[in-house]
Amino acid sequence: MYSLVLTLRVRAPCVLPPMLGRAAHSALLRAMAERDAALAEKLHDDNAPRPFTCSSLMGARINGTLTPDVPYTLRYTTLTADIRLDELWAADRHSTLELEGVLFDVVAATTDANVHPWAARTTFEELSARWLLARETPHTRITLHLASPTAFKQGGKAQLFPLPDLVFGSLLDKWNTFAPIALPDETRRFAAECLAVSRFDLETHAAPFKSDGALKSGAVGKITYVALNHDRYWLSIINLLADFALFAGVGMSTALGMGQARRILDSKLQMAD
Repeated sequence: MYSLVLTLRVRAPCVLPPMLGRAAHSALLRAMAERDAALAEKLHDDNAPRPFTCSSLMGARINGTLTPDVPYTLRYTTLTADIRLDELWAADRHSTLELEGVLFDVVAATTDANVHPWAARTTFEELSARWLLARETPHTRITLHLASPTAFKQGGKAQLFPLPDLVFGSLLDKWNTFAPIALPDETRRFAAECLAVSRFDLETHAAPFKSDGALKSGAVGKITYVALNHDRYWLSIINLLADFALFAGVGMSTALGMGQARRILDSKLQMAD
C-alpha cells in the first residue's frame, strides 16, 4: 500500500476550480495508461471497487489564483501491488502532471512518513501485525482528521455525520475487498454498539464534481471516538482500521477527492487510555 504525496509547481499563474478530485483522478488514469493500458482500462470500471484514492489540490491561492512561487501538493493512495505509484511520477525524471488543462512540474514525490505526515508505505501484513499480534496495546480513544468532504450512503440517502458504524464499516468493507485476510463482519456491530463520539470539530463543505453543477456535501474536520467496551480483540481491529484510513479513505467517492482521512495521535487524549 502506498500513500504518495506529490509537491507541484504551476508554470504560470492560473485559476482552477477549488475541488480538483476528478481532475486528479483523470491524471492518475492517464499516467497509468502510459505504463499499462489494460490496467488503466480496468480501473475505469465504475461498477468495481476502486483500489485507489485521489486528493484535491492543496495549497494557498492568492485571490483565487495559483502562482508559480507557491508549492502545491496532491496525494494518491493505492491498495493493490499492481498500481506502483512510486513509478508513475518522480522529481528526478522531470515529471509533469496536468489538471484541467494546466501543466504542473513535479518537484518532489515521497511515500516517507518522516518527510510528509500524509505519506506512507506499508503492507496489509505489516499493518495488521502491529495490532493483531499484540505488539501494541490498543487505544480506547481514536481521533480522525477528515481533510476533505466525507459522507456515507445510508438507506439510499447521504449521511454527512461520521457515525462510528459508518466510518469503521466503510473501512471494514474496503479492507475485506482488498486485504488477503478478511476481518469479521461483527466489527461493524462493535463499532455501532461500543464506540461513541466523545468530541468533534466539524464543518460541512460542498464538493462540486460534475459539469452539470451537481454537489456532494460532506464533513471536514476532526472527530474523536471513545470505546465503551475495552475488549482487546475488537479494539485491536478498530485501531487497525483507524490506521488503514490513511490508505483507504473514508466513505463515498474517495477516488474523486472525498473522504481523505488519517488518524491523529493526540498525546493528551491517549494519556487517558
